[in-house]
Amino acid sequence: MKNRNLRTINILLSLALSSLIGCNNADDVTNAPNLVVLNADVHTVDAAQSRVEAFAVTNGRISAVGSSDDIWAMADDATFVIDARGVTVTPGLIDAHTHLVMGSGLAVGVDLTDMEDKAEWLRIIRDKASSLPEGDWILGGAWNHNLSDGVLPTKEMLDSVAPNHPVWLRDIDGHSGWANSLAMELAGVTADTPVPPGGEILIDSATGEPTGIFLETAGYVFNDAPGMAEATDVSTGIHAAIRMANRFGITSVHDMSGNFDHYLEVLEAGDMTLRIWEGARPRPADGETAADALARIAAERERIRQRVAATGLEAEYGPLFDLGFVKLIIDGVLSTRTALMKEPYTDDPHVTVEPFSTREELHDMIAASHRQEFPVAVHAIGDLGVSWVLDGFAIHTDRPGGLPNRVEHIEVVTPDDVARFLSLGVAASMQPHHATCCVGDYVIDRIGRDRIPNAYVWRSMLDNEVPLVLSADWPTSPLNPMIQIADSIHRETRIDGVVRPWDEGMSLTFKEALKGYTRTGAELTTWADQIGSIEVGKWADFVIYDQLIPDDVDRSVESTQVTATYLAGRQVYP
Repeated sequence: MKNRNLRTINILLSLALSSLIGCNNADDVTNAPNLVVLNADVHTVDAAQSRVEAFAVTNGRISAVGSSDDIWAMADDATFVIDARGVTVTPGLIDAHTHLVMGSGLAVGVDLTDMEDKAEWLRIIRDKASSLPEGDWILGGAWNHNLSDGVLPTKEMLDSVAPNHPVWLRDIDGHSGWANSLAMELAGVTADTPVPPGGEILIDSATGEPTGIFLETAGYVFNDAPGMAEATDVSTGIHAAIRMANRFGITSVHDMSGNFDHYLEVLEAGDMTLRIWEGARPRPADGETAADALARIAAERERIRQRVAATGLEAEYGPLFDLGFVKLIIDGVLSTRTALMKEPYTDDPHVTVEPFSTREELHDMIAASHRQEFPVAVHAIGDLGVSWVLDGFAIHTDRPGGLPNRVEHIEVVTPDDVARFLSLGVAASMQPHHATCCVGDYVIDRIGRDRIPNAYVWRSMLDNEVPLVLSADWPTSPLNPMIQIADSIHRETRIDGVVRPWDEGMSLTFKEALKGYTRTGAELTTWADQIGSIEVGKWADFVIYDQLIPDDVDRSVESTQVTATYLAGRQVYP
């Protein structure tokens, strides 16, 4: 007979002993579960049974959900027991728009996301320098001087804390970089260094020397600097980014990197603890048509699937990597006034915006993608860009593999186009932090207060029954889903110098935001019946938090910490 008082272990002991879970494979002969989670506040994201106390895991899959007493009764002496002691448990989180390779510098270097105090920037950089051998590059960044005093940083600041390490840090948007003197010396940079078109090295008018700030393509001057290739090793960065994602409870991402072989190497080494639904970014070679480019990508998909299948890992862990969609771009961003707008920019009505492709080219790419059974995700930030993309989907209405096409970002959209999302069966892929970080920073200036009701309209999407999937677009905003979820609930931004909620009618509930970070992300893939919720038969991807998240969620939810992350019933964090 089982003694519950003796065998029920608290969560900290469970994590320390997680290696004792045992084999979760088809050869197990016991009918008892390998693992049970008891006494939890489980958000299943299953409409039929949205909250339960407990669940069981057998051979990597959810085998039962219900009360703690019922699940406990299924266990035997070999079952590993986690007593959650009342904290919240959710399905593994799915970030539906990220750039793992681009963000890997933050994972291996320094991450200054959302930090307002430049002294804190320098403390973090100093600490990083003290942890590395002299001469090693310090990368990363995500700094935003507009959150601080609005003044760009200088090379002297970096020299004061890391004089013996070359430092190269991108800003939060990736449009500017900040270097120290040693980095510029290694790259051979002077005030007269030529830069590619569109770039600029900022010069100190008093000294005639570079300030340490490099705009746009000027940052390319560091690409071939000694030691940079080793510092930016892709496989190393991917490993670090995956570990970072797991730390935040993320078990799956829709990745926009267009990187295939490095991910496959990680998978084949047995180190893939993240399910990656990868996007391809077609770039037709000279003389190629859209159809030619997509034929090449379809061939890549077949090659990838063969390599994944050869590992045999998916039988044990479930889906891990697939080339699932095509990623296109139609416009730029509001900050640089390169997003396509139906009406002129309020603060610069004479600016001329050029689309990234013509409407004909966009339509050709959508058609070619569909013929190869790829759904399409299109970056469109301005309301005109969104409208153009919907026009393309209105012409090409098929759903490859039954999956919806999607529009990425949708920072401004008119009500008539919101209604078209539903009629066309198109999903909305949006990033909450883009609203809270930027409305008061520059969005109001760009589009004026009259158009603000058309910005970041998450509630309108749900009210119109549009599939709404959430993400970070990391590294342009924090990878931590709890920050994104808090932003979707509270919509706080700095307006006229005061941080306050704005346009509260567009906010989400915790339940809605969690669905956008779990089940909806799964439903945009071929994995919908395998992941995205805690349901019998699905892979046991789940997250245990350090506290009970209350029904009346306040801003403090963003400080909720992940205690443990599980993929297919295996602990992958910590």
